[in-house]
Amino acid sequence: MNLLFLPTRIFSDFYLIFPFAKIWLGVLIITGCGSVSIKSAPDAAEVLVMIPGKSDPKVLGKTPYEARISELGAAANAGPIVLQIRKNGYHPQFLYVPNASGGTLEFSTNLKPTLISNYSDINRIIKLTLLGERQLQTKQLEEALKTAQSLKMINENIAVAWDIEGAAYLLKGDRVKSKLAWERSIEIDPENPDTTKMLNRMNAKESPKQP
Repeated sequence: MNLLFLPTRIFSDFYLIFPFAKIWLGVLIITGCGSVSIKSAPDAAEVLVMIPGKSDPKVLGKTPYEARISELGAAANAGPIVLQIRKNGYHPQFLYVPNASGGTLEFSTNLKPTLISNYSDINRIIKLTLLGERQLQTKQLEEALKTAQSLKMINENIAVAWDIEGAAYLLKGDRVKSKLAWERSIEIDPENPDTTKMLNRMNAKESPKQP
């Protein structure tokens, strides 16, 4: 099986059906495959199939995702099989699958985070961050978790959303979830001294003491 990454703008026919795709995105051409296995980092990205003549794609599932090409062809109404892999806060990727048979292809992709440029979103982020901090101070922990989720709905790569979530779980006594949230925050923003300090303290307490 031969794999080739190409910029989507070379597919003029692709643009006639999906004009919104006129940006530089990776398209993977797959040949000789009876089934497809798709993984993404991060996982739980939506896998959708584009349907010619319709503006809204059809949701097939979430990564990790597996399906036979015959099933994908039926979902695409016997048209070209073009899959979209998308997740909130990340650039989508498109995957072109020729309707062929034989073998299984495993496809893995690293989704690239998007930048926030919408001023209304920026204003919402500021308001929600201040709200989350007040909720933590007043021990409204369940509300703080909801606020963190609202921030992640705007963009999953907002580090402060994971900071608020980590602090709320720590105050609730769930150190495991707190640690996971803070680790994710540092992945997004490695230069976050406060979260790094809290995580280091947590790790120090968990480390076995030397005799």
